[in-house]
Amino acid sequence: MNTPWIGSMHEHSFDTATLSALARQHSSVPLRRAGSLIELVIVGLASVLDKQPDMPTAVLWGSQIGVAAVGYRLISCIEIAREAVFPFDFLASQPIVAAIALKKSFPCIENVLYQPWPGDAAVYWQRLRTLAAAWLRAGRCARVVCGQAEPDESGESEHIGRWQILQR
Repeated sequence: MNTPWIGSMHEHSFDTATLSALARQHSSVPLRRAGSLIELVIVGLASVLDKQPDMPTAVLWGSQIGVAAVGYRLISCIEIAREAVFPFDFLASQPIVAAIALKKSFPCIENVLYQPWPGDAAVYWQRLRTLAAAWLRAGRCARVVCGQAEPDESGESEHIGRWQILQR
């Protein structure tokens, strides 16, 4: 197999309350401290894997502003509001937390990898598709879901996710 099948781009947006409710509905692990970034990844995967056959799946995802926004929110709590930020709050903000929730919630997922944002959306998506195609050619999985999760930490607009499936 030289060229993988590339599915259409799925884009969704949610307000904060809807996103939280959907994430808790689709997660088999408690999401007590998970923020909107992790919730977006869970909901995005649930939406693209719904009614798909069960097959070994890898997930490649990233965020242009998500990780920085979550980190800034934690720092702001300390500096501006003088609120206590606990180590668990910091840990829950890390992208690796998504891997734990995804692997436990979706048994078909075998590997989850966060990809840093290079600054250009075209470069980002090309990098994801290239890595996905390499994994598919090597037989590491039967399907790769590539995604972008952009939470709105300000609460002024909607949380946005973009997802695409590549398959052999």
